[in-house]
Amino acid sequence: MGRNDKELLQKVRTFKDGKLKISGDGLLLVNEDGIAISGDVRNSWAGLLALQSLFVKEHNAICDALKEYPSLEDEESAVIAKIQTIDWTVQLLKTDTLLAGLCSNWYGLLGKKFKDTFGHVGITLLSGIVGAKKPNDHGVPYSLTEEFVSVYRMHPLLPDSLLLRNIHGAPGPNKSPPLAKEIDMAELVGKKGVENLSKIGFTRQMLSMGHQPCGALELWNYPMWLRDLIPENVDGTGRSDRVDLATLENLTDDNEVVETLRQVYNDDVEELDLMHIDRIILISRLLHLRTNGEFCILSRRLEADRFFTSDFNEEVYTKKGLEWVNTTESLKDVLDRHYLGMSDKWINSTSAFTVWDAPPEPHNPIPLYLRVPHYWNKIHLVYIYLMAKSR
Repeated sequence: MGRNDKELLQKVRTFKDGKLKISGDGLLLVNEDGIAISGDVRNSWAGLLALQSLFVKEHNAICDALKEYPSLEDEESAVIAKIQTIDWTVQLLKTDTLLAGLCSNWYGLLGKKFKDTFGHVGITLLSGIVGAKKPNDHGVPYSLTEEFVSVYRMHPLLPDSLLLRNIHGAPGPNKSPPLAKEIDMAELVGKKGVENLSKIGFTRQMLSMGHQPCGALELWNYPMWLRDLIPENVDGTGRSDRVDLATLENLTDDNEVVETLRQVYNDDVEELDLMHIDRIILISRLLHLRTNGEFCILSRRLEADRFFTSDFNEEVYTKKGLEWVNTTESLKDVLDRHYLGMSDKWINSTSAFTVWDAPPEPHNPIPLYLRVPHYWNKIHLVYIYLMAKSR
């Protein structure tokens, strides 16, 4: 659950078949103080708690599938890494270049069907990083780069309120459930979030998030409720650390923006947040910056891990475990495994990380790298792949 805490681990484990505890309503257990029993919950909210609950179920399902193989827990982290790489990140930035690049991390330029049929051919560019002969950390055993921290400053994605849906009403156009009420995000954070999530329930929380667009990653769009939020510990006591600012920079001809940024950041370019270069630079530079940043970071993350390279095999994962990872392509797969029929009834979009009432992406039999309008994606992909290898 994301924390190396012996006392906490004792509380979340069932000590049977490697499973973790989960409440009867499908949510995380709560301690006597009303705080969810999980990893680092200092900045938690109802949406994150719901996803944590889902992956506890996924963990337990893997334990059931692999009962005859004791002490195997790598499959769950592999599933999460795969979903993050080829589902969530692609939908967040919405560029064909990133889609091509991140899919090639797993399957290479030859694609999934070729790799599933013939296996890894031994060349990363053709068959992907996953399943390579050996890991490569480029001389850095473990690190989180400054670029990683910068790219993941995504506070503007959070709305100021959650539009709760009526899950008992009939789906409308594009499988959209009727709106029931609006709840302020401040009511979904910390202990209030735990309490309200127990009333809302997992299914309603997921449906409500799924059918509500997130905020735009752009300047001047920091959520109002976060601007006014007073940092607190999970028990409600005050905390001295501050909430990060959400403004930016010197790469614009807009004198008013430049002056504002100078005041906010004390005229120090090193203090600027990478996220808010977004709408200041030309859109092509934004896409180049974020696409290259995400591709390099996620490529290195896979490349340095033996469980995605030399140990990504049946001997380590077992045949059933490897099949589990290879057949789980998206969050929709996980949702359907534990909430049968949810996507058929409520998700119209291709990915669960797109707004759920969006039209599905049309099938295109031509591989992404070979489509004429996107020919330069292939060249750009090779460029950023070589750049990642050389850094």
